[in-house]
Amino acid sequence: MIRMNHIHPTNLWIKYEALTNGYFFSLKWEDQCLVIKQFSKHENQDEQKIIPGNEEWEDFWHYLDEIKIWDWYEEYRVTCEDSCVEDDEWEVDIICGDLKVESHGANSYPPTFREFLKAIEELTGIIIEFIQHD
Repeated sequence: MIRMNHIHPTNLWIKYEALTNGYFFSLKWEDQCLVIKQFSKHENQDEQKIIPGNEEWEDFWHYLDEIKIWDWYEEYRVTCEDSCVEDDEWEVDIICGDLKVESHGANSYPPTFREFLKAIEELTGIIIEFIQHD
């Protein structure tokens, strides 16, 4: 569990790309705010800066503890032929206090990835166009 003296991350970098669909999303902790970049085939690139309050951060860290993000593997990767659509890539790098996760993947996700994206959406108010090919 995150201690109150570490409400803000030391590092936070999240990237999700669905290359086939032309979708890109990134989130970075920079200069005491979250910088969001998002674009798709249908929308121009958009960059926003958001400063969540302490309560939003507390909820976010609590949710990450619940979904056990700190236990994610370093890599999730599937080589696709006919079984899935290729070109989905993602990366998560978070450090807060003594807790750290560095994880990435292509065409494969941790079991709680959707819940993680929901936590990001709740923290930022931004909807992420997640397209999972089962």
